[in-house]
Amino acid sequence: MAPKIGLEEAPDTLAEAYFAGSSALEPYGEPCQTLRFRLTGARDESLEALRHARRSLLREEWTLGRESDTPSLEDALFSSSEIVWVVRPEQREACVRKLEELLERANRALAELALS
Repeated sequence: MAPKIGLEEAPDTLAEAYFAGSSALEPYGEPCQTLRFRLTGARDESLEALRHARRSLLREEWTLGRESDTPSLEDALFSSSEIVWVVRPEQREACVRKLEELLERANRALAELALS
């Protein structure tokens, strides 16, 4: 059986610590929140499956479009260990659903690779 990729939500303590005691102005506009997810079970082949799934979802966004006021996966920052996405609070659920679909596609690709 192919190893599965998972996501584990991490608290965003980095952003809070970064701005603590700062005299910097708050960004103008609506407040944002940072979604931070650690990748679990990520290896070279699973990261490649994740990249493939992300490219697939982005192509769909570009060709089919997105619902109004839905965040783009293009704005999420991916690394080999986590995904970070800065969104408005009301967009959180849509982002989590999009990340669940991303994982579903990546894990399906891993399973197909294991069968071949």
